[in-house]
Formats: sequence, C-alpha cells, structure tokens
Amino acid sequence: MIVHKASVTRRKVLKGAAAAGLAAASMPTVFRPAIAVPETVKIGLVGPRTGPLALFYGEMAWAIEHAKKATNNSITINGTKHPLEIVAKDSQSNPNRASEVAQELILKDKVHVVATFATPETVNPVADQCELNGMPCVSNDDPLESFFFGRKGDPKKGFEWTYNFFFAGHSLIKCNAAAWSRVKTNHNLGVLWANDDDGRTFAKVMPPALKEAGFSVIDPGRFDLPSSDYTPEISKFKAENCEVVFAVIPGPDFTVFWNQCAQQGYKPKIVTAGKVGEFPQGLYPFGARAINFESELWWSRYHPYSSSLTGQSSSELADTYEKEAKQQASMALGFRHSLLEVPISALKVTHKLDDPASIRNAIRDTAYKTIVGPINFKTGPFPNTSETKLVAGQWRKGKKWPIELVIVDNTMSPNVPVNGTPEPMTYS
Repeated sequence: MIVHKASVTRRKVLKGAAAAGLAAASMPTVFRPAIAVPETVKIGLVGPRTGPLALFYGEMAWAIEHAKKATNNSITINGTKHPLEIVAKDSQSNPNRASEVAQELILKDKVHVVATFATPETVNPVADQCELNGMPCVSNDDPLESFFFGRKGDPKKGFEWTYNFFFAGHSLIKCNAAAWSRVKTNHNLGVLWANDDDGRTFAKVMPPALKEAGFSVIDPGRFDLPSSDYTPEISKFKAENCEVVFAVIPGPDFTVFWNQCAQQGYKPKIVTAGKVGEFPQGLYPFGARAINFESELWWSRYHPYSSSLTGQSSSELADTYEKEAKQQASMALGFRHSLLEVPISALKVTHKLDDPASIRNAIRDTAYKTIVGPINFKTGPFPNTSETKLVAGQWRKGKKWPIELVIVDNTMSPNVPVNGTPEPMTYS
C-alpha cells in the first residue's frame, strides 16, 4: 500500500507557528523563562522601642522612613539597582532580648548588615551576636569604652566584624568638667552609677579623669536597677556636701531619684542626668525643676555638618523632623539618622554583596562625612571605633518648646557655636 504524504504549505507552517505561540502565551507563569531580579539588600536594626530605654527610640522610626524616602527604597551597588529594606526589631530594653532579635536578623531574616544603638545594654549583646556569626555591624550611642572594654576588647587585636562611633568617656569628662568648672561650687562630685555596663565601666575609667579635672569623687557604689529608693545615695551626697551630681541611669529611675531629692531637701548646684537629660520629652514632667540641668551635647541643629544621604544641614534636618513629627528634636536625631547613613554609604562601595567580609571591609575602610561629623573607624581611639566630638549644654525655658538646650561650652569642639553661659540650678 502506498501512503501519500500530505503536502505542507508555507501558510500551514505559519498557522502552526502562530498556534504554538498562542499556546505558549496561555501556559501558566511557572513555565515561562525566569527573569533575574536584583537581590533585596537588607539592613537589620535593633533598638529599644519599648521598656525603660524607650526614650532612646524616639526619633528612630522617623529616621527610618526619612531614609527610605531619600533612597526611594533602593540602593545601587556595582552598577546594579537593588531594592532596599530596613528590618527593625525591638530589644524591649533587655540585653537578652537584644541578643535574640539580633540572631533572628542574621539567621532568619538573612540581613546583609546590622545596625544598633542606645546604650551598652542594647549595642553590646547585638554586637557580640554579630561577632559570633560573622555579620558586619555598625552601632552608635554607646560610649567607646563601654563598647570596647565592656565587651572585653583587646587593644592589640580589636574586633573583626563590629564597629561603633560615639563619644569617648575621657572626652565626656573633659566636656562636662569644662562646664561644671564655670559654676562656683566646692567641686565635691556625687556619682550615681548603677550596676550595669555603663555604670561598671564608668566606675573603672572615669574617677582618675574626674580627679585630674579637680573634682573629689563621692561614689556610694553600684546598685541594681530598677530601684525604688535612693535614700542611701542621697544621704551620702548630703553628708559629703556634694554640690555637683553626675547620674547615669534610665529615665524612670532618675525620676525616682530626683523626686526623692526634692522630698529630702537635697539641692545640688549642678546636675548632669545621663540617659534622660539628653531628651526633652524625658524632662517635660519635671517642669521648672529641669531648668539648668547640664548635659553633654552629641549633636544639635547648630552643628556645622550635613547628611551624605539627603544633603540636609543639621538645622534643616531638625526643622524637617519637627515639622513632620510635630515633636521637639533631641540631640539623638542626628545619631539616629547617621546610623543609617553609614551602612548605606558602605554598601554603595561594597565589591561583593554576597560576601560579608566585603561589606565589613567597606565599613572599616571608608571615611564618612555624616550629619554628626566625620566618621573613620581607623582613627580610634580604640580599634573598631570612631570618636565624635562633644559640647556642653544646659536646659533653659524655651520659646518654641517648653525647654530648649543652649550650648554653654565648646571647649572640646570649637567649631560649634555657643549661645549661652553655664548657670547653677535654681530652686523655688
């Protein structure tokens, strides 16, 4: 039997090809060729959104949104534009929780770099987790001695993955002492340092510098937080006629202390309230009793620096925050903004996004110009650190806000203008 083959015309070929094209177009997406999408770059962030250190988180949420707007949620690395995501976790003001969420960011969320802030109770456990897991980490708002020696750092070796920029303790003493010394006192200084990372570190490194500055240090010793009774400390300060007080305790604890000072008739001429005196919202409840509180000043609208991320000057950043957030800007605003400036700048010059060591090298080797001033982790004074400069301020009755900080001494940073002079506390 002879089988006749059907003739195949050009039209049939074209019709068949068209049909095949329609069939391919109607196939489920899973069968289509994959198009490569740039990897999402993730910055993990840990801070105390809740708990006794929540004052430190005040401007962070706004800073995150401001950075996302400035970058349009994207970052270009080696010529490729990547989506940018900031994954924020709450430490709940608890060191153990800070460590846990840092581990989550590293192992579960697969972030490329971690940023953290707000005292050694947050920064140190997060940095330790990053060091253990080979994760690049940038931090601030942790005094350099607390960051380095509080984590048992070896000056000959340093750390491999973790980098911190903030003031150094010896500079803090010089800054405050310059302002304290311009008020007439007997130079008897009562210190209120708790049994925490800051308190233990301060007790080791600060007394010699305080004595060198001409102050007699009266230290009642470490105490656990929270505390509901500061009578032993107040009694000691009164017995030793301490006319200057230097406290470094969280806001809720300082409130107890300061209220008990009023109840017990203790009226020092100078009060520096670390961990609360930096934030106007923390001082509003004291009303007139907060006037002339002295504080080291990390950053202000008067600082002569601008953002590498937005191009804004310090005054422009403060004005934008107050307009949008309808809140008074504190000295922390610049540091919340710079905490995102530094890792974003480092990521932009990273050679290999999939190599943590490449990101670490970019953090370590880049010199930054930020809203809080120049940052360079090769300058120290300790390995893995960069020191930011301080001026001294005092809280006065405000014009726009209930109380406002004025700069009363710029001995440690002459490029920042002063707009007031040191005054003693006043009591009604």
